[in-house]
Amino acid sequence: MKQRLFFLLAFCALAFLLMPPAQAQDTDRLIYRADNLFKIGNYKDALKNYLQAREAGVTDGRLAYRIGASYINMVETDERLKGLAFFEEARESGKEGIPDKIYLYLGKLYHLNENIEAALDAYNTYLTKANKPDDAADIAEAELEIKRCTNAQMLINEPRNIEVRTFDSPVNSKYIEYNPVVSADESVMAYTALRPDKAGRLVEEVYITRRDEGQDWKEPSVLKISTRENKGTAGISADGEEMLIFIGSREQGNLYTIKRQGYEWGIPVSLGPSINSNYLETTASLTPDGRTLYFASNRPGGYGGMDIYRSDMQANGQWGPAQNLGPTINTEYDDDAPFIHPDKRTLYFTSTGHTSMGGKDIFKTYLQAGRWVAPENMGYPINTPADDDYFTMTADGRQGYFSSNRKGGKGGQDIYAITMPEEEANIPLTMVKGRILAGTTLAPVPTRIKVVDVETNRKVDYVYNPNTETGNYLIILPPGRNYDMIIEAEGYKPHTVNISVPNQTFFYQLYQRIELRPVRQFDEIVGQEVSVKNAFYEDDVPTKVDPRIANEAMLVQNDSLDLYELMDAIIAASDTTAYEYLLELLYTVDPIDSINFNNAESVESAEKTYYYEEVDDSMLEVKVIDGDTVYTLPTFDVSREAQYQAQKQDEPIRYDPSLLDPVYKVYFDSDRSNLKQQYTTELEKVLQIVKQYSELGIEISGYASSDGNADYNRKLSNQRAITILNYFNERGLG
Repeated sequence: MKQRLFFLLAFCALAFLLMPPAQAQDTDRLIYRADNLFKIGNYKDALKNYLQAREAGVTDGRLAYRIGASYINMVETDERLKGLAFFEEARESGKEGIPDKIYLYLGKLYHLNENIEAALDAYNTYLTKANKPDDAADIAEAELEIKRCTNAQMLINEPRNIEVRTFDSPVNSKYIEYNPVVSADESVMAYTALRPDKAGRLVEEVYITRRDEGQDWKEPSVLKISTRENKGTAGISADGEEMLIFIGSREQGNLYTIKRQGYEWGIPVSLGPSINSNYLETTASLTPDGRTLYFASNRPGGYGGMDIYRSDMQANGQWGPAQNLGPTINTEYDDDAPFIHPDKRTLYFTSTGHTSMGGKDIFKTYLQAGRWVAPENMGYPINTPADDDYFTMTADGRQGYFSSNRKGGKGGQDIYAITMPEEEANIPLTMVKGRILAGTTLAPVPTRIKVVDVETNRKVDYVYNPNTETGNYLIILPPGRNYDMIIEAEGYKPHTVNISVPNQTFFYQLYQRIELRPVRQFDEIVGQEVSVKNAFYEDDVPTKVDPRIANEAMLVQNDSLDLYELMDAIIAASDTTAYEYLLELLYTVDPIDSINFNNAESVESAEKTYYYEEVDDSMLEVKVIDGDTVYTLPTFDVSREAQYQAQKQDEPIRYDPSLLDPVYKVYFDSDRSNLKQQYTTELEKVLQIVKQYSELGIEISGYASSDGNADYNRKLSNQRAITILNYFNERGLG
């Protein structure tokens, strides 16, 4: 048996020696070609040739190293991790000529695979072997990665109770999707994606997808922007009426604003020289009042890499000088993707510095006494050793969205979502989703809304003007306050609607419908009618978010504290308040369409009529808002008026319903509008009845012959009706 085995081994060795020279030459050519492709950065084709050489029978440890080095330069995390087995094979082969850098590569892949102990061992081994001057950069990298591994080890060992969810097609694909921005009600999401065009070339575009409540995301559509350069989501105004977009390349690109005009988007407009430079500006976030912009740039003068800056809107409507947020926020590494909460004090951003656990991590900071506090890592599994960035959160602090190239994805970067724990997801705010319509046809009209806190006389910044095409608007209000909504609608006198927000300790949604109608006396407009309906719902109706009472939120009950200051403290402590009202909130069918405003049990409803001749200048209310003086009609207290009108409806009828039956007719001479004496007796009867029963009114209709000129007859009928109206007015019935 031993002789036979020896003969077999000898035969195999002889067969190897007798291998045709052409086959050896072929593998040499494959490796030679692969080496050259690797040198120019074409790792994909280099890998293909290396693998072909391996399939041809080359099992050299040095080839395994080259295959691993090709895999580690791939874009997708799962592809990079394939290199781990080849590096391990090369290390175990003991083959001479394998670079010491293999331990640095092993450290990176163990780190990426969340095997932190093995990563630390590999990094430390590399440091003991690397001592050449040429290795200085790699040594510094290994030392940095050891710090990141230490951060990762701590965070992974104490994971947050958060489930990270991915999205299937059509949101995520085998290509790259990143930087999601989501509407307050999660009905619309926009994101940047690289997808192939007809020629197969990957093109970076902005995609928009929508969904109905409880349903999956629908097939996304591309936001059409006329440029051949890369386009991407950069930020969004809180009401979704203004989008911030990136246009450019990876080396140089700028930020633009694009406003929605009805159902279409306008032309991108540069944010101006204070924001844009000859360098790279990537992302931005607006405060709800549109007065402060946070953005990222790698312009000179920063702390290194990308830095986060702030700019304030000037009186002339231009952005002021960019101000670096300073070393508390910015590091020598990349600090990017700022997202400012509507409180204007809580900031989320992405960084490869600070306490990153590897790659890009998501951090949170907030202003305290005018200074940014040390950023806090959002923790594992939101962050991983891969790149996790572009974080945004819904209005109620419940759902977060971000992008990541973590292992197990669909391909490239993907979009993910999280649900915050019950004890953390609490924002005691009320989101008012309303619609204002006007005229006899109840159509949208150009309107501006200003909201003032009655107690402090401070303007509320979380207010967004109605869309001109839909009449929809969005208002965010802190709890336990009384507010005046000053409404300036085209064709109507400014008027004030008062609303009270309960002192709730949970996020709440209120649906509101305001209707304006002209009051006519025949052809003349003599006043306006305002109708307000506020829809409230009980706990079992999905329009109200389930209460999520955090310990800190209970402080809201303490009336001795300033609520605005208190909200900031609660937000800072709860780690749940990232919140952005994105994009296209009112671009699709809004949930307000499904609200039954005729449901008396859940709707607070009231109407008020203003007659202009009864409201002289002395009765107008003067509102001074940020230096802007507005004269409005007397305030309409909706809650008080709704209660009063409801009580009136419940009161028993004091009059005989038969009083409503008679129709009193007054006839005029042909082509005349003066009242005949013979009808005054009948009119006096009507006058006495109405004076006795104040809840009754009089409906007056004027008529004229249909013969002759129609316009003249219409005017004559109006004059006859006015004659009757004047008769009653002159006798104290007005």
